[in-house]
Amino acid sequence: MVGRYAKWRLAEWQREREMEYIEHARKQHHFESNLRTCTVTFFSLVPSLRETLMESLNCEAITAKLREKPSNKLALWEELKILSFTRALASVYSSCLLFVFLRVQLNIVGGYLYLDSLLLTRENSNGAQMHIAEGLQKRYLALVTYLLGDGLDFLVEDIKRSVQDILGQASLKEKFNHAQLTRLLNHIRQSIEHSNHSIPMIKCTQGVSNGTAGNGHSRKGLEKFMMPQDIESCCGSANEEEDDNFRNLVAETLDILDSDDCRTVLNLCLDSGFSNFISNMVPFFQAEELDTGAVGGLLREPSLNLPLAKIIPIVNGQVHHILFDSDNSYFQDLFKVGSARDFAANVYEAFSVEVD
Repeated sequence: MVGRYAKWRLAEWQREREMEYIEHARKQHHFESNLRTCTVTFFSLVPSLRETLMESLNCEAITAKLREKPSNKLALWEELKILSFTRALASVYSSCLLFVFLRVQLNIVGGYLYLDSLLLTRENSNGAQMHIAEGLQKRYLALVTYLLGDGLDFLVEDIKRSVQDILGQASLKEKFNHAQLTRLLNHIRQSIEHSNHSIPMIKCTQGVSNGTAGNGHSRKGLEKFMMPQDIESCCGSANEEEDDNFRNLVAETLDILDSDDCRTVLNLCLDSGFSNFISNMVPFFQAEELDTGAVGGLLREPSLNLPLAKIIPIVNGQVHHILFDSDNSYFQDLFKVGSARDFAANVYEAFSVEVD
């Protein structure tokens, strides 16, 4: 009897291990699928991001006026100086914020959907409470429109204010080498990220923000651009239970966005974005050295000093590098930020485990 019992226990243990392996593989597959959804969603929203920035910071309209040699040429150049730097920086910040926000939002949803898929496979699951119903899911996912709308507008205002504070008095004739330009951009970045500027609360209807209220807000970090300030006005549907679930989802999202882990990942993404943005301007600061008898030339270290008036078109053109091609080096570097994947996995894991 002992031998038979031992065999049964071993078979039972092996069966449990096999089930655990199958479940782990299933969960891993679901997570990988969720990451692909994050990527597809990100690139589907980039055009909207780009169009909004091109429209709200219309540098092309100013350059068109400058070609006509107007009497207010200097004023137009000063305006172009501020708008070009603002647009390039807004391209970096908005793409990084969207990248991180989607990894939080879609992995919260993905974790809950995984739990709901387990409910459907269990016996006696009739009447079981789903973690995220379809209506709630759509309502929650619609919050990303804030980042693409009012949140982006407030972000641009903050960036423009910092650019104006730092570059406003800089002469168009002042010269910068690449290292000096890098320090200038880092200075503007520090101003943006340590700004105490507040933004108004936003009332939203059916999950989309479309109005303003006069009150301030309590969020200080970059997360204030990712989520509407007045979440309570997004509630008020006929389904009180769904409203409560929506509030819980928002509260859980804000907890993550406000966490040290999220801030670290966002900072690393911004590091990647700024590094690529700055590196992409190196060729404009390189002198070409011609060798006798050689075809073409060799590029030296970025040692040229360029007047600000010549740097403005270079900076202005960076939006076309950052947001116009999904297969560019900017996005490739962004998706290589390893901690972003680990962070997404942690969010997914936290919401794909039953909590009593």
